[in-house]
Amino acid sequence: MKKLILLSSMTLTLFFSSCSKSLEDRLIGSWQLESSWRKQFLGRDYFQTGYESGIFTFMENGNASYISSTDTLNGFWRSDRYNNRYFDNNTGQWENRSMKYLRIDLVNFQQNTRLEWEFDDFSFRNSWQSIRAEQYSLSNDRVYEFERR
Repeated sequence: MKKLILLSSMTLTLFFSSCSKSLEDRLIGSWQLESSWRKQFLGRDYFQTGYESGIFTFMENGNASYISSTDTLNGFWRSDRYNNRYFDNNTGQWENRSMKYLRIDLVNFQQNTRLEWEFDDFSFRNSWQSIRAEQYSLSNDRVYEFERR
């Protein structure tokens, strides 16, 4: 009886774990930067990065590229989950927050161009069709929104 229960639970675990997509699997594909802004007290301060016209491609093997009509950059991307510990002034307690980081590192040596973006957290929106990535700083948080292409 114990063997049957153990076998059943292992089978169910394997079945459910194989059905869910990993974080990396959801990022694989082509994305375009739609907008970027700095968070302000009562609004947003939009800015241009220079990378709005091209397509970012994240490949399964960790390679990445950015291609526009004027630029081609190649490199890598990484993403994973991590826990961030912070002090909550409202409760007076240390809290843990589960976050997801995304790093994009691309280069074109011939044009002397390098793109290094490290996002402290990101989330999927619109049924996995868009990404909202954030870079945190003391008073100048930046938000980038990508759409799947």
